[in-house]
Amino acid sequence: MTGPTAGFNGHESPPRLLERCADVSICDLTAAEQFLVWAIRWRACWQDDETFASDCLRDSFDRAGMPEARRALEQFVCATCPMRLACNPAGRLGCWRLNPLEAHALHAAACLEDGLLGEAWRALRVVCPEQSLQSALESLQELGRAIARNGGTIRRWRFTSASLPVPRDLH
Repeated sequence: MTGPTAGFNGHESPPRLLERCADVSICDLTAAEQFLVWAIRWRACWQDDETFASDCLRDSFDRAGMPEARRALEQFVCATCPMRLACNPAGRLGCWRLNPLEAHALHAAACLEDGLLGEAWRALRVVCPEQSLQSALESLQELGRAIARNGGTIRRWRFTSASLPVPRDLH
C-alpha cells in the first residue's frame, strides 16, 4: 500500500506501519484480510466448545471457497501461538484494532505472494518462536495462495523507516 486510504466516512486511514498496527482498524482491511484476521482470532482464542469452534471454522473456509486452506490456518496458529489466548473469542472478535500477530501475518502473507521470502521471514520472526518459523511461513504461503486463487487481496505493510536497510548509494 503506497499511501493512506479513505475509509467509509471519507477520512484517510492511518499508514499501515507494522509497529503501529494498533492504530489500524479492521474496517481499513480488504475482505480477504478481514477473513484472515477473523480466522486467526477465532483459532487463537480459547474455546469452551472445541467441536463447535472447529465446525464453525470448517464452515467458514467452505463458504469462502477454500476448504483446503483450513488446515494451513490451523498449522499457522499452532506455530505462532502455541498456547491458546485466554481471552473470550467473542471479546477478541469484536475488537476493532489489530494486534501484532494479525498485522505481521497479513504483511508476511502479502510478501510471500510477491516472492519476498526474506521480508516475510523478517515480519514473522517478531511474532513467532524461531523453531516454528519455517512451519508458519509454509502455512501462511498456502493460505495466501488459496486467498489469491479466490480473487482476494492481501496488501503489504511497512516497517518504520528506521528499521529499513540503508540504500546502497548512501554507503
